[in-house]
Amino acid sequence: MSSDIDAALDALGDPNRRKILGRLAAGPADVARLSAGMPVGRTAVSMHLRVLKAAGLVADRADGNRRVYHLEPDALRQLRDHLDWYWERSLAAYQRAAEARAREQEMMEHQEIRVEKTVRVNAPLAVAFDVFIEQHWWPVDTHNLAESPGSEVVLESFPGGRWYERAPDGTETDWGTVLDWQPPYRLLLTWQVSPRWTYEPDPARASQIEVTFTPDGPDATRVRFTHRHLERYGPEAERMRRILDEKGGGPLDAFARHVASRSSDKLQQTPA
Repeated sequence: MSSDIDAALDALGDPNRRKILGRLAAGPADVARLSAGMPVGRTAVSMHLRVLKAAGLVADRADGNRRVYHLEPDALRQLRDHLDWYWERSLAAYQRAAEARAREQEMMEHQEIRVEKTVRVNAPLAVAFDVFIEQHWWPVDTHNLAESPGSEVVLESFPGGRWYERAPDGTETDWGTVLDWQPPYRLLLTWQVSPRWTYEPDPARASQIEVTFTPDGPDATRVRFTHRHLERYGPEAERMRRILDEKGGGPLDAFARHVASRSSDKLQQTPA
């Protein structure tokens, strides 16, 4: 039997329905037996059973002049599988973060090669962070990885989320993943680009981009864009450092111009 996961989750939001499921877990029962000791009466229990039945979590059968209710194992299995998907994803994200921290700590024992760029924007801290993660401002025409530049850049706002460019035809080219997400102060991304400017599937061989946001007065924010662990490029590390030092400020400049244009638009829309 196929169940509606959203309906099942909504049904489980009521504590009395969870108690009914708990009693049915011990075996089939009719309304009279299910109502015994419940904080609500038989009528309310019958209404709760209708909701659980509509969600696919329970079924009933006739037994003389009464109806006996029982759990639907297939529906509960589907619900468990649905929750397991989130559980496994969160464990995988935690493992990636733990491994990244371990690699980061190990790399700190060696000389780290990095490039830092900083810009001050006239926007409060939370606004600057929100605009940054929207990525609408990214100069994808000049800073891209796909053979034909994409039309937009997407940054999924959670640990383990993807960072990629999307072409007009829907084709997606990965850039990296979100390692750390601390709004509105910090985010840490893998930059999985090889020295040949192709996607690097192994994050241990890729560099990282750390972006920090620091208040600089009530309506301004200082944004620091740090390209870290360029030493992972081995013999190509110094060449990559020079390229990123020369061109790495482009995205941050585009971000600052975008924030400035948004502020200008708001001023023009404000009545005199």
